[in-house]
Amino acid sequence: MTIETFFYTHPVFRYEEFAHFKTTQEVNNPRAVRKALLYYVKTMRLLNVRRGMYAVVPPDVSPDQVSVDPYLLASKASNDSVLAYHTALELHGIAYSAFEHFIFLTSQKIKPFEFRGQRFQPVAFQVALKNSSDTNFGIEELDRQGMTIKITNLARTFVDVLDRIELCGGWEEVVRSINHMAALDVNAVIKYCLLLNNRILAAKVGFFLEQRQGAFSVSKNLLQPLMEKKPLTPQSLVAHEREGGQLIKKWNLILPLRVLKKSWEEPDHDV
Repeated sequence: MTIETFFYTHPVFRYEEFAHFKTTQEVNNPRAVRKALLYYVKTMRLLNVRRGMYAVVPPDVSPDQVSVDPYLLASKASNDSVLAYHTALELHGIAYSAFEHFIFLTSQKIKPFEFRGQRFQPVAFQVALKNSSDTNFGIEELDRQGMTIKITNLARTFVDVLDRIELCGGWEEVVRSINHMAALDVNAVIKYCLLLNNRILAAKVGFFLEQRQGAFSVSKNLLQPLMEKKPLTPQSLVAHEREGGQLIKKWNLILPLRVLKKSWEEPDHDV
């Protein structure tokens, strides 16, 4: 493989990937690898996005003008990156809004970083999942610009966004986005939710599956495992007292009124 072929097939890459490529050219000295990278940065063939991560600058394009795919950046932010939460909603094409904030799961200790006004935030894998036998549950691969990236599938994403509302732009964004889902593997949703072993989350997932009962063919029997895991006493999801909430006794959840009434939706007006 030539350097141009490597650049073509790796529009964004990590130091380790470049070092592996250099071994195919019988270059094994780390100093020589770093020297080569420095040369390509100086000759404006590469952008040093952050330590250990580079983006290719195509021929006849200046570094200031090159468009770098933020999803590829997030996928290369660590060697085990999995795009998740609102970023997964966007890539699946169901997010209500487009954000300049990209979230990836990783087991590594990485600080958030910014690149050209876009923010990249690492989030740790769920402890309950790491302690289970299904650590990779709900992770799929997709092709982006010829590169394989990992992302949470729709079933896992449905649960994750309800688990971490704050990572997804708030209640309105989450509810509007999951309402865009035309199909969903409900069995996978329930299996994954139970793996996380969180009573409040089980109730949230159960409640919102119930709201799409017709669309997703959600039977009472399917919801029973979540019902058995609901909180033993009412739990409030209302952030501020002035916001107002209502008890959903079936699930032992107190949900914000604006979520139940979908008060963000504009009323219909007669023309």
